[in-house]
Amino acid sequence: MICPLCSYDNISGVDICEECGQSLSEAYQDWGSGEYKEIFTEPLSALNPQEMVCVSPSTSLAKVISLLKERHVGCVLITSERGQLIGIFTEHDILYRVAGLIGDLEQIAVESLMTPRPTALKADAAVQHALHLMSIHGFRHVPLLDDDDRPVGLVSFRYIVRFIEENFSSVA
Repeated sequence: MICPLCSYDNISGVDICEECGQSLSEAYQDWGSGEYKEIFTEPLSALNPQEMVCVSPSTSLAKVISLLKERHVGCVLITSERGQLIGIFTEHDILYRVAGLIGDLEQIAVESLMTPRPTALKADAAVQHALHLMSIHGFRHVPLLDDDDRPVGLVSFRYIVRFIEENFSSVA
C-alpha cells in the first residue's frame, strides 16, 4: 500500500507506514465521491449492529457450537470477568481448528482455540474503516467496543453489504 503522506510503498496489510509512521488505515477516507461517499462514511452504528453472543473463556466448545447454531450467528465473543473483549471464535475456527481434529467437545475450553485480541472498532467508526480492515485481514466480523473495551455490538460483512444495497437504491 502506498503511503498517502510520503509515497513509501509498504507491504500489503500493514496499518502503519514503515517509513514515516502515518496511519494507513485512515487512507480509506478518500473512498468514493459525491453522494456515494456518504454511504461509506456513515458510522457503523447506522447498520443497527447485531446483538453479540458473549461467553467466558472456560465455556466448552460443545456449548459454543450449540450457541452458534441456536442464535444463527457466525461468531461468539469471549469476554473476561469484567466484560472486556479478550477473544473471538468463528465458524471458520470450527472448520479449520475443530472439525475432524477434536473428538470430545465438552472437554475443550473455547479459550484454547479462540483468536486472542481480535481487531475491534468503536461504533462511531466509519463503515469504510470496517470494510478496509475486513479486506486487508480477511475476516467477516468486527466487534464494536465501548470506551472500556466491552462489546456493545457486532457488524458482519453481510450487514455491511445489506446496508450498502439499501442505500445505493436510495442514492441512485
